[in-house]
Amino acid sequence: MTHFMKPHFLDQEQKSALETATERLDVGDEKSWRIFIIALDYELTEYDKLHRRERPKTEVSDDNLEKIAAAAGALSDMLQQLPKSSYTKLSQQLSEADDFARQYSGRYLSALQDEVERVSVACRSKAVIHHGLGVERSDQHLVAMIVKTYRECFEREPLEDDRALFLDLLGEIIGICGLDIEGDLSVLLDVSQREP
Repeated sequence: MTHFMKPHFLDQEQKSALETATERLDVGDEKSWRIFIIALDYELTEYDKLHRRERPKTEVSDDNLEKIAAAAGALSDMLQQLPKSSYTKLSQQLSEADDFARQYSGRYLSALQDEVERVSVACRSKAVIHHGLGVERSDQHLVAMIVKTYRECFEREPLEDDRALFLDLLGEIIGICGLDIEGDLSVLLDVSQREP
């Protein structure tokens, strides 16, 4: 955390809204909410100073990813709706056509359907589309700092038992603070933990 500058990112209305959000989500007690919001103000002040002014936001569109998302989503839906008799027949045909004589059961098709769905979700995520690679580095860094602040203030683990709660709180923080962060927050949370 940065302790050498006066925090100025959050106004009183935002602080009150964050306090209401943490209370509603039942995160910690009143003392820990206030400490968290003060620490968050420091982190957002630093974020604003280092990152937000250095990059103009440009919208990146990738038609191929959108087409893959649509095709993968359609394939996943069709596999899910396949009648059992067709499921069995397709499994047999895959087994017969395999050059290595591997056997394909219904479990293979279920796993395939899950993987195709993951591809569809990943392609739809704006977080994946940015720069054609991953999320914005500054957003990744900010979320990593919020994770650390959450751990320190609430003495709870945001990535395991508190994951759903933390994602709700992260969404509240982004909305209340007017942060220009896009994409799937779950993806962003995972990517933020890969920082060196």
